[in-house]
Amino acid sequence: MASRQGPWDAHALVPVDIRDGDLNDLSAVMQVMEHAFPKTYGEGWNHHQCRSMLSMPSAKLLIASRQDNVCGFVISRQAADEEELLMIAVSPESQGHGIGYLLLEHMLKAARTAQVAFVFLEMRADNPAEKLYAKFGFHQIGLRKAYYTGPGMEKFDAVTYRAVLTI
Repeated sequence: MASRQGPWDAHALVPVDIRDGDLNDLSAVMQVMEHAFPKTYGEGWNHHQCRSMLSMPSAKLLIASRQDNVCGFVISRQAADEEELLMIAVSPESQGHGIGYLLLEHMLKAARTAQVAFVFLEMRADNPAEKLYAKFGFHQIGLRKAYYTGPGMEKFDAVTYRAVLTI
């Protein structure tokens, strides 16, 4: 279990712990997901989708917690020398404290250790997480026009990003 303070938590009293997760963490993951993703775009997964993904041998789950309370997670999957970041979420009350940064940093470090050369992700075009991904070297490589539907039936593009890892 890794324990350290995020870049925005230099004076925080409660450190963030990052650990590998498994299906025993599913309830906590669903709790974070329920509150982290707006229902508007349908980006969050339901319990069945999450359980199915985490049951796959190539799936990976990282858990972020403070004082044994899960406050974030990353779900990814690896195939050969590629990894896909499927979902990253931080509970709203824990956002803005570097937890997403720590999760992504830990995931990419583990990917390098596993000899992953490329990491891919896809997200809604207006997602503010783009700034976080750019800090880790993700660059846009694709675009799916009008992939997401917003609350007023407006359409949003899905953007595909890739990071090249130095092994």
